[in-house]
Amino acid sequence: MRSTSRTPRTAGAGPDDARLVPFYRRVLTLLGIGTVLGALTELAMLRHWQGPAQLVPWAVLTVLLLAAAAWLVRRSAGTARAVQVAAAVSVLGAAYGVYEHVLANLRAGPLDPRYAELWESMSGAARLWLASSGAVGPSPVLVPGTMGLAGVLLWLAVLRWRPAVDGPELSA
Repeated sequence: MRSTSRTPRTAGAGPDDARLVPFYRRVLTLLGIGTVLGALTELAMLRHWQGPAQLVPWAVLTVLLLAAAAWLVRRSAGTARAVQVAAAVSVLGAAYGVYEHVLANLRAGPLDPRYAELWESMSGAARLWLASSGAVGPSPVLVPGTMGLAGVLLWLAVLRWRPAVDGPELSA
């Protein structure tokens, strides 16, 4: 016969749970930094510097990287706020970048030889799918999305950080 009086594991946080929080913050910070570096590498490989508008993601990612590095070196209310602001700008910039890339691909759709004759007869959903999946147009949609992912990871790294509870310094 099985006992039904077991205490659920979620009833209370133990001392081990409290020690994991700084570890998870560090992991999220390192994942965010890695994602930023990956996005910067992708921008370089795409030679994404052909005009002022193409320099915007470079600036946003650089600020996000600097804020994350500051947070990694020293936790404080100031660095947490810097990461939050940079992360919010990154996510908003990513949403705008995805929109711009899909729009550019939609404009290029009728020029694509595979779809030129079919483009006008296709449904809006079919055209949107082709433009957002990379089947038509020159603009990669996933690249700006990576900038948003970096922002979300770094936002989560500082979420609900309190110096009295989490401590002011990172532990190894």
